[in-house]
Amino acid sequence: MKNYKFSYLSIALLVSNTAIAVVADPQQESVTIEFIHPQTISVSTPNTTTGSASGSVGQTTWEITSNNAISVNFMGDAPTETAESGRGYPQFSKQEVDADGTLIANRYDHLDTKYGLVIIGSDSIANETSRTNQTAIKTWRGGDIPDASPSQLVTDKTLDGSPGLYWGAIMPSDAGKFKMSLYSQGVGTADSTQSGVYSTTVTAVITANEQLNPQ
Repeated sequence: MKNYKFSYLSIALLVSNTAIAVVADPQQESVTIEFIHPQTISVSTPNTTTGSASGSVGQTTWEITSNNAISVNFMGDAPTETAESGRGYPQFSKQEVDADGTLIANRYDHLDTKYGLVIIGSDSIANETSRTNQTAIKTWRGGDIPDASPSQLVTDKTLDGSPGLYWGAIMPSDAGKFKMSLYSQGVGTADSTQSGVYSTTVTAVITANEQLNPQ
């Protein structure tokens, strides 16, 4: 009789434990994880092909590497007729020499200087008509037939006529690269421009113009 009661109580306890068991529904919660990958920029040493004579066109090409869009503008200076600097823009010039080859202080000759630009291998340009119609926008002021004045080349990128405002942001290819060629031409007056080697210094300024996904 005692064994019977023990068995009965054990069964009752087992049933009771089974009756109060609850199985919870699966719970899900999503989280957005963000990682900021910084923009990097590098610019190769420019490759220059110099014009062989007055009136010919020289070409200087930079290869720009970046993982997002960039903006471009230019800087440069040249001598005035009477000082070694202060022109405010890059114009082909040289210091005059006298009959025995001595440099003449504060006397400089200049060539009539023109510039043009071409973008090669970019993915897109902000001011293009469309992604499938980029041919025209890649050429600034005649490209390899340059027609921009030196002052137009160095116009602030926020102002009309500048390369920076003409293009807006430039997005490199998927490989992170594109090339920019500057074409330059200097023309002198045959009877009054002193012969010799004329030069100028142009600085390409490449700045980040990072484009992010819309929020």
